[in-house]
Amino acid sequence: MRIFYLFIITLFIFSKSISAQTDTLVNQKSTDRVIIGGQMYYVHIVKQGETLYSLSKLYGISQKEIAKENPDIFLGLMVGQALKIPQNSKESTLENNEKSADFIYHRVKKGQTLYSLSKKYDVSQESIIQFNPETRFGLSTGQIIKIPRKSYQLQADTSIPKSESEIDTIKIPDQYIYHLVKSKETIYSLTKSYNITQEVLFEQNPFLNEGLKTGQLLRIPKVPDTEESYVFEKNTTKLSDTLLFEKHSLVPYSEITQCDTLKKIKRETYSVALLLPLYLDQSDEEFYIDSTKTNEYGKKIYDKIYRNPNYIYPRSLNYLAFYEGVLMALDTLKSQGFSVNLHVFDTQGDTLKLNEILHSEIFTDVNLIIGPVYNNELEIVSRFALKNNIKMVSPLSDNLVLVNSNPYLFQVGPSFLTQLDALAKYSSGFSNKNIVLIHNSDSLQYGNILFFKDKLFNYSSVDTSIGSLQFKEVSYIDSIQLIEHALNINNENVIIVPSNDQAFVTSVVSNLNTLTSKGYQIKTFGMSRWYKFDNIDQEYLYNIKTCLVVPFYIDYNNKYVKKFISKYRKIFKTDPDQYTMHGYDVSMYFLTALMNYGEDFQNCISYHKMDQLQAEFNFVKWYKTSGYENNGMSLIRYDEGYNINKLDKTGCTFK
Repeated sequence: MRIFYLFIITLFIFSKSISAQTDTLVNQKSTDRVIIGGQMYYVHIVKQGETLYSLSKLYGISQKEIAKENPDIFLGLMVGQALKIPQNSKESTLENNEKSADFIYHRVKKGQTLYSLSKKYDVSQESIIQFNPETRFGLSTGQIIKIPRKSYQLQADTSIPKSESEIDTIKIPDQYIYHLVKSKETIYSLTKSYNITQEVLFEQNPFLNEGLKTGQLLRIPKVPDTEESYVFEKNTTKLSDTLLFEKHSLVPYSEITQCDTLKKIKRETYSVALLLPLYLDQSDEEFYIDSTKTNEYGKKIYDKIYRNPNYIYPRSLNYLAFYEGVLMALDTLKSQGFSVNLHVFDTQGDTLKLNEILHSEIFTDVNLIIGPVYNNELEIVSRFALKNNIKMVSPLSDNLVLVNSNPYLFQVGPSFLTQLDALAKYSSGFSNKNIVLIHNSDSLQYGNILFFKDKLFNYSSVDTSIGSLQFKEVSYIDSIQLIEHALNINNENVIIVPSNDQAFVTSVVSNLNTLTSKGYQIKTFGMSRWYKFDNIDQEYLYNIKTCLVVPFYIDYNNKYVKKFISKYRKIFKTDPDQYTMHGYDVSMYFLTALMNYGEDFQNCISYHKMDQLQAEFNFVKWYKTSGYENNGMSLIRYDEGYNINKLDKTGCTFK
């Protein structure tokens, strides 16, 4: 008997296949391009029905090349996801072979802008941008750009004014205003000037996700003369991790609800669906065919290899552990008198299987859905939950795209921007230290860096415009000299690295460790994934006095953790892992919310606090039609004696 047959709850497994229904899909190549490390990339926003195969055909490169640049796609493509797709060599050759007679090639000098070049060569800025898409993000000294001659210029009505001092706004009848960005202008000042939201500004100018730069031409829709200018548009496509900057600038949205009244209208028994990729069929395979051997003639030998009776399919291990945590939570709640019918479904990571599951009669009376896991599955279930007004919990994803459009969705994993916000908050308060921000030059992450700096300066509560904050910024390209140049030998250096890129972080940490041997006092702030990087020498993290912002961390000295481990050992005869504790935390939190406040528990979620094993859930709603995101974060510090300690909310102080 397999180990998972010991589980208490009956699994509802559907094996009946259904026919795939396909709609006619017209693939269209993106016109948005960026240059990263000298390589030209298309920025493609995934649309409904697109697959890795269809994208490889559309752009003329292999699926492997796309996957290499976008590791997250192994979790499945998701509508609204932004992909970096390298330009194929054939296309680059064709572009390089364009008749030189039609263009002037100009090497950018220091201080030159799009505006100055447009005046120098008597062409519009739009014409330059058309043949040099990367110039939307600004010019770099030494950059070579193609200037179109007269016959190749764009014939547009939106030509730039003759003098920069004459006018900064170009008015086009009826629809749009075109604004030329000036020095010191910000996203905030522009939205106030034109009485529009940041969401609308970013929607009309997607390149702003890479940052606002002097000389850019912005398209701004005219706002009708109405009393209320803010309009939220549902189902707008956003980049996965740059998202809506304004949502993290707003005070969380709340409505007045009489939560004591909700306690009186609870049901006796609740129905909960758990959707996980357990891969039970794969675990139940008695044998597999081994074809790694060959005979004396070089032909393959096919051997039938029987599996160990306790074999479990590797991809299912984490989700089985999560399921065990759910069972532990149910056992705890049962002793408290809470009655719940749990229906467990094995999605097998298959969207056809998932669609069949959702047609089960059980979902006509489900009060809560926990899961699924993969992005493509989450999108399907989110649509179903929204249509049927069912609360759902995304237990493992940190992608906010779906939360923006589903008011019934709770996302447990804090998004990257939420983690950046926490990093800025915890690393502020060092205005008398030498603060050094280190990041790479990836233009797709530039918007995140701008977001982080804005938050850091706000939390620091200093007037950065007059230089009262000792702040330096290093665009790092594997050079220890660049970092050392920014350090202060006579002051404590607070190093902030807002990145989860393992190769980049490993290089930075190694160089910082080297610099400590030169007498520099260093305190380092980093992101949650550092904790799991296996190629970083852990001693380095102690040497550079590392503090990490983390959404989940197990403190084995915590009394609740000790009690849970003891109980788990008695039942399963082994120790629980992080997924087990996460399954317990998620289930306990949302099932007790049902128990305390009933089906409309979302209106009282801000009051729902409880002790947890590895997290501090704090769900916030950013605006009326959004779902809920957990922004609860903790801080851990690598202390002397090779100890990692969880800190309180006062921050990561020097010792």
